[in-house]
Amino acid sequence: MKLYRVPDLAKKYVDYDMISTHTELADFPDSRVRLLYTFLKHEQPDNESDLEVCALAVYLLQLGLDTHDLIDPEPVRKEERLMRSRQLKVLAGDYFSSLFYQLLAKTNQIQHISLLSSAVCEVNRLKARFYTRMKDLLLSAEDYVKESALLKMQLFTFFTPLLDKTVQHYWRPLLAEVSKCEALAAEMSLTARESSGHLGFAYLRIMESGSTEDKAMLSRSKLSTRDWSSLLLKYKVMEQLADKLHQSVEQVQQLLKENTDERFCKELAGIAEPFKALLGKPNTAWNEG
Repeated sequence: MKLYRVPDLAKKYVDYDMISTHTELADFPDSRVRLLYTFLKHEQPDNESDLEVCALAVYLLQLGLDTHDLIDPEPVRKEERLMRSRQLKVLAGDYFSSLFYQLLAKTNQIQHISLLSSAVCEVNRLKARFYTRMKDLLLSAEDYVKESALLKMQLFTFFTPLLDKTVQHYWRPLLAEVSKCEALAAEMSLTARESSGHLGFAYLRIMESGSTEDKAMLSRSKLSTRDWSSLLLKYKVMEQLADKLHQSVEQVQQLLKENTDERFCKELAGIAEPFKALLGKPNTAWNEG
């Protein structure tokens, strides 16, 4: 039986000096892909090679979609360094998103090409609605977390009909919680480093509960890093995100305990470890104490 090695297989497609030097990629969707691979392998234990290619295709496709989400939408011309970073995000996202056709076609997994193509259409539809509601401030901070997690799980929900009905009741809640963990982890990272340019949970939470003065400060076109950090600390934003992540990690662990299939438990035992490690990091922005 092969060990899960999709991240290692993806390195040949994502490890480019040009990208690492001039821009950054989105977080790798490792937990969701590992979950998908484990469940698909339960259905087809003798077809691990094709399943590995399928999981790799989903990994790269999701990475491409997420990398496009990091692109600054402002059309204003910026300094050369920032323009180069933006252009590379566009190109890298396009490249990763296109690879699933090639990978799946080579292994004659035509059904999965059609499935993922439909999934991308649905993801883009939901994203358009999500960003419109965000721009118009029609989402609460809590809704923002729910919608972010929903977007992260969309590609993967399209595989549900391929799974045996006896495991679907287990797959759905576990996928939802793992997606929520990844959404919260990404939100913590973005909030900590993107200053006020990130219109997300922190912005919505402060606009919901902040003072008139703080809301006015947040509405400025650009806050200083110091002012942004002060607002995050005052409203305990990172602490709230960490609490939510802790709850989701506990839920993932509880779902694993409830499953009686030892194969699932063994192969997914460490799926929450990256999030537990994140919560345990010392001297970080979210340990505000």
